[in-house]
This record gives sequence, C-alpha cells and structure tokens, in this order.
Amino acid sequence: MAGAIRGYHRAVTRDSLTSFGSMVGQWLASVPPGEAATIAQAPRDTIIPAALADTGGRRALDALEKLRPEAPLALFETLGQGGMGVVRMGEQRALGRRVAVKTLRADRRTEAATLDLLREAWVTGSLEHPNVVPVYDIELDGDGSPMIVLKRIDGHAWSELMADAARVRERFGHEDLLAWNLDILMQVLNAIRFAHSRGIVHRDLKPDNVMIGDFGEVYVLDWGIAVALRDDGTGRLPLASAATEMAGTPCYMAPEMLGDETGLAITERTDIYLAGAVLFEILTGRPPHEGDTAIEVITSVVASDPQLPADVPPELARICKVAMDADPDGRFENAEQLRLALRGYLQRRGSARLAEAAHRRLAALRAAATAPGPHDPVRRQELYNLFGAARFGFHEALSGWRDNHAARDGLRQAIEVMVDHELGAGEPRAAAAILAELEGPPAELAARVTRGVEEAGVRQRALEKIALDHDAAIGTRTRMFGTLLLGVGFTVLPTIAAVREPTALTKSNAGWTIWSGVLLLAVVAFGVWARQTMTRTAFNRRIFLTTLFVFVMQGVLFLGAWRLDIDPVRASILMMLGWASIAGMATIALDQRLWPCAIGYVVGFGVAASWPETRFWMMAATNAVLTVNAVISWRPDELFPSAEERAALKR
Repeated sequence: MAGAIRGYHRAVTRDSLTSFGSMVGQWLASVPPGEAATIAQAPRDTIIPAALADTGGRRALDALEKLRPEAPLALFETLGQGGMGVVRMGEQRALGRRVAVKTLRADRRTEAATLDLLREAWVTGSLEHPNVVPVYDIELDGDGSPMIVLKRIDGHAWSELMADAARVRERFGHEDLLAWNLDILMQVLNAIRFAHSRGIVHRDLKPDNVMIGDFGEVYVLDWGIAVALRDDGTGRLPLASAATEMAGTPCYMAPEMLGDETGLAITERTDIYLAGAVLFEILTGRPPHEGDTAIEVITSVVASDPQLPADVPPELARICKVAMDADPDGRFENAEQLRLALRGYLQRRGSARLAEAAHRRLAALRAAATAPGPHDPVRRQELYNLFGAARFGFHEALSGWRDNHAARDGLRQAIEVMVDHELGAGEPRAAAAILAELEGPPAELAARVTRGVEEAGVRQRALEKIALDHDAAIGTRTRMFGTLLLGVGFTVLPTIAAVREPTALTKSNAGWTIWSGVLLLAVVAFGVWARQTMTRTAFNRRIFLTTLFVFVMQGVLFLGAWRLDIDPVRASILMMLGWASIAGMATIALDQRLWPCAIGYVVGFGVAASWPETRFWMMAATNAVLTVNAVISWRPDELFPSAEERAALKR
C-alpha cells in the first residue's frame, strides 16, 4: 500500500477511487479493531499506538517509587476525563496552591499506560514555554500509580470557542473572529516551534488539545503521543523513527501518521500538516477529513487535497493547501514559516481594510470636490477634512503593508483630486504643496501646477507693485514736511492779507495769476528736491501732481477772470470753490482721510460767498484745516504712535 499512498495525491482520479478503496479496506483489515472503529465512528478521538519497548522509562518509574512521599497532594473534584486518564482538582499542601492532577483511570492502570502517562509528563516538563502547560511535579498515589501535577488552567478548550463569535467578543473583547483564531494558531505555532527546537513532534495538534485561559492565555496540551526526533540518551521518549503504527486524530491526520505502510517518516512537517488541518477548520468550521466510513476518512487523509469554499481569502487558501500538502517536502519547511505567513496575511488584511475605508472617504472627497458651488472657506475646510481622513487611512494601510497597491493608488488619486481642486480655486501654491507628497506625479498635472505657480508669481508681483504704489506709509516724512511748508504759508499769508490793506498782487486778477505762478514754481522746486520720495510710488506721484494741478488751475482761473474782466474778489472766492472741488476728488481718488478738508473748503466757500470781506479769513481757516488734516493722516508712526503703542510705552 506504501506505493499507492505515496502516489495517490499525484495520480488519483474519481474512476480509481473504487480500486483504491479496496486497497484501503485490505489495509484496515490489518488494523486493530479498536483503531478501525475510532476512524469510522469517532474520527476526532486520538488513536494511541501500542506501548514501545522502553527500558529507560521503566528505570525512571522504579526510581520514582523509591522517592514516594507521604500524601503531598489533596485531591478534589474531577475536572475532566479521557480515554486513558482523568484530571482532578488538587492542592499542593506544601505550597497551598490549587493545581490540576492527571492520573490514570482505575480501569487502565497497566504498566504500558503508566509509561505513556509518564512520557507525556516528561515531554511536557522538558518544554518550558509560555504556550505549554507547566508540569510542577510527578507524585505517586497510595497504589503507586503516578500523579502528574500540572498548572491549573481556568478556561475553555479552543474547540468550544473557535466558531463562537459572541463568546469571543464577550470574554476577550475581540470583534474579528477570524483574526482572533489566527492569532491563537500563531501562538500554538510558537509552542510547536519551540518543541521542534528540542527535537519533539507533538503529533496530535487539534482544537481540543489547546486551552484558552480566561485572560487569553494559550496552552498546547496532551503531548501523550509526542515522539523525539533524536535520542537524548535517557531512553524515556519514543523515537520518531520507531513510530511505525498509526497514531493521532483521524480527522486531522497527515498521511505519514497512518503508519509505516505509507513509506513517509514522522518529522517536524507532520505538525505543520496538523496546524494546516486546524487552519482548515478555522476557515470552514469542520475538520478536513470526514466521512461516513473509515475508508472515506482514510482516503481523505491520503489525498490531502483540501477543498475550501470560494469565499475563503485566496491567500489563506494557499497557506492552508501548502501546509496540508500530502508530500511533506511540499509543506512549509518549519513552524516559523507558517507562522510568518499567517502574520503576513493578518498585516495585509488589516492594511486592506484600512485602504477600503480610505477609498470610501476618497469617494466622498471626489463627490464634494466636483459638486457645483463657490470655493468658499466652509467648502474648503470640508474638502480638507475629507482629504486628511483619506490620506491618513492610506498612509496607515501602507505602514502595515508597503506593497498595498490599492492604498498607494488611492493616495495618488486623493492627492490628484485636491491638486485639481486647488488649481480650479486659483491656489496653485497650495496645489504644489500637496503635489510634493506624490512620488512621480503625472507629467500633465505637474506641468499644470508649474504653470499655475508661475502665473501666480506674476500676479503676485503685480499685486505687490500695486500695493507698493498705493502704500501711504512710504514718504510720510517728506509729505508731512511739504504739507507743513505749504500749509503754514497758505495759512499765514491769507491771515496777513486779512489784517493789512490789500497789496497789488491781491487787488487784480493779474496779480493773483502771477502769485499762482510763483507758488507753482515753488511746488516744482520742492518736487525736484524730494524727487526720490515723491516719484517712488504712484500714491506720492498723484499727491504731487494734484498739488501742481491746484496751482495750475488757480492760475488758469485768474487768467480767465482777467480776460473776462471778472472782479478779483469774486474770482478769489471762486478759487475756494475750485479748492473744494479738487479736495473732494482727492478724497475720493487718493485718500479718504482727507474728507475734513474737502468739507472745510465747501463751508469756507459758502461763508466767503455770503460775506466777501471774510474771504481771506476763510482761506486761512480752510488751509489750516487742510494742514492739520494732512499732517494727522500722513504722520510717521514713530513720530505719532498709536493708542496701543502709547499704552505699551506706559507699561
């Protein structure tokens, strides 16, 4: 049958099942009746091989009997019972602690069974690992039968929890049942990896043999049929090379566990197969080898071709198939490889879920960015909130799995959506800052951003020039000096004219024309002297040109009055109306802070028009208003500090 089993997983077809079943039937006829019944009726129970010749074990048992103490343990209620042994609650009197005590059933107390129990204790005791139940001691009861003192575990078998999402959520707070089960399996593999490093193969991995503590502790139990891969010289442990009989749990068995008829040896990869069979149960809810008859179960073991549902994640299905390869050479090389494969899947699965959630935020971002509406601050903040959430999700997905192409593509799309939006909103610099996050951006998009930044730079420089040209803070000292010079002169001279007899220059239109020309030349001279300041900005140039315009129009007014033979008194009063008009236009076009002088000239004109004899006083008063108004409006800040600055100086 060895050749048939070795070649079955490569060549078997449906048409050959009948002939192969006939061979399996012949082989089963040679199997002890109890084992055949187990395969057919209770494939989840462990088949324990006949006891191996073991003189080392017998010597250890003889030595143990000589060291028997007097009643070191108190035994209480039964915690559980199996085919060979029973586990009771106990108390170590010396330490006063509760323990689990495993003994043989009263009807199974043979020397062979005793040695089997001791082997389990010796194997377990040699594996000091967080995921292996600690063995505290070996004692003898009153009849000389060994008692294995173990750590008492408060919890449940993994098989009770594996498919119960509600209990897992309630007891351990884990919402993802698959991830929880895979984490348990990875801890089991940690224990198996450690055992393999000590040359021990478990041979009976299954959910029933894994205990989950109330605080999430994971323990691998029942090392009763474990074998050693190398001889430690004590003779206590059976060697894998001598394990020629069928042993293990049928519905999880690897082909080589059927016995030496398979021509396959028991190795570390036997436990890899069993871990794959447990993974199969995690994914499907049932063990891999089931059938109504022993022939069907054994046929499934030999074939080892797990058929997984279509909804099983492809990566997990591949891991399971590799672990359960009928040929040991086709399986993972060691437990760590299988554990890392499962861990990698979980990392990628978590990354994929993060990317999926981020893609939903990306869809919302795309919808919000393309929706009609103004580019106002509220909408902008909404878009950045969605973008930030999507970007964070994609980055988190990539931190767990650098090769998550869905996350990388989603991040690229999110950046492109925001770059396109910012370009549409006229914010190319913001678009450039976002695009800088993208490695290898599309050439067309990068060109659009570059072009937008360049155009924005041109606009910005133009705006800066406009702002500079209209900056009233530039040249404040020069303007104030010129204003004081002209203002004081225009206030003092009319005052003198008001208190003295009119001179030749103020008695005729010709005199007023000459006087206007003299003042015009004075303004020109001031402009030449202060040309660097008064020509630096458009604001100062307009102020200077407005001042020139005042005296040009004043000269034109009196020249026209002279030619029209208009009374000089009336012409001088009309001159105030011209001042009011020019002051009003300057207020509107140049500086709104000049409104008091415009109103002053209008009032002065009205008074002078009503009482011509007050015209010089009105000229002096309105020019004084202009002087004070301009000095206050154009004062240098360091000369006239603001209220806040004065308060700061007082402190």
